[in-house]
Amino acid sequence: MSNKDILVIDDSNTNLVLLESLFKSNGYRVSSSTNGREGLESVSKNIPDLIYLDLKMPEVDGFDFIKELRKNKDYKDIPVVILSAISDRETIIRSIELGVVEYLTKPLDIEKIIQLTKNILSR
Repeated sequence: MSNKDILVIDDSNTNLVLLESLFKSNGYRVSSSTNGREGLESVSKNIPDLIYLDLKMPEVDGFDFIKELRKNKDYKDIPVVILSAISDRETIIRSIELGVVEYLTKPLDIEKIIQLTKNILSR
């Protein structure tokens, strides 16, 4: 069993259930939030080892979530992976400029997500 915590933030319940199941079946502890505001609250209670983040969400979107996360010295080094249906170049560049470690587009590639997760958490 892994002792690594993953936070998934996505307003799609389908994606949350899929990713929670995927990560739990691979031995990770998982928590989830449906928007950036809830995600920030979750991070303040339990600092995750990795965050998977959607960009388009109600209340606090993915970009605002990352900006708020990076303001706190305790959270600024948490790796963030974007999972988004948005695939335009400007959005990807903006995400990288904000320090995300990877940008994945939907639909989700399960094998790629698991391999990426293992690679990031083994650093």
